[in-house]
Amino acid sequence: MERLVHVTSNAMRIAGENQRLIASGLANQNTVGFKRDYGNQTSIYFDDAQSFARVFPTRGEGTVDLDPGKIIATENPLDVSIEGAGFFAAQKDNGQTVLTRRGDFRVGPDRILRNGENVVMVGDAGPIQIPPYESIDVSRDGSVLIRAPGADALTPPVAVGRLRLVNTPPANVQKGADGLLRTRDGTVPPADATVALNTKGLESSNVNSIDQMVEMLNSSRAFEINVKLLATAKELDDQTARLMRSDR
Repeated sequence: MERLVHVTSNAMRIAGENQRLIASGLANQNTVGFKRDYGNQTSIYFDDAQSFARVFPTRGEGTVDLDPGKIIATENPLDVSIEGAGFFAAQKDNGQTVLTRRGDFRVGPDRILRNGENVVMVGDAGPIQIPPYESIDVSRDGSVLIRAPGADALTPPVAVGRLRLVNTPPANVQKGADGLLRTRDGTVPPADATVALNTKGLESSNVNSIDQMVEMLNSSRAFEINVKLLATAKELDDQTARLMRSDR
């Protein structure tokens, strides 16, 4: 009986964690460049001399689904998306390097290029500073081009920086508590010239609301089944206790 209670309670905990992951995905289905999380489930065999042997379901290491989202055309010159695999290298305000797929850029009051997550976009020389401009554009190789105020329309735009585009194996990517992506090994990937951009368009999240709703229903049913198992275990325990009292 003890084994049934412990194994069932642990399965209910896993189902609850699944619900939280699904809810997070549904809440961010309209977030630019969002990558959904999914938990790898595994099992462990528990055995010691003072207890009964049992197999527990448990949560493996969390994984980020890096499948690309759909491209939404915006015609905004500061909206870009990564074509295929790859990431933008960026920095938090504390200087920590993070990875992002979010390409909804803006120029802040400090003239630093940031994205919708408010992280600083970096190039080979550090944070990308944007001088005053009349027009701005981002090329497919990540170069940020501007035309100075008052410049002739025929004057070629000048590059003021180049976005650092990097790549790393999906298995080396994890999501932190702040929702930002990082490498598992803590290294900063080198610039990768093969990573290209789609301009004037944003990548949507890779959350499929229908798939997530189906997963939520399956998780809810799994939770309900385990609740019924606990109720059955309680009934069996009560019946056993009554039988023991009647033998006296």
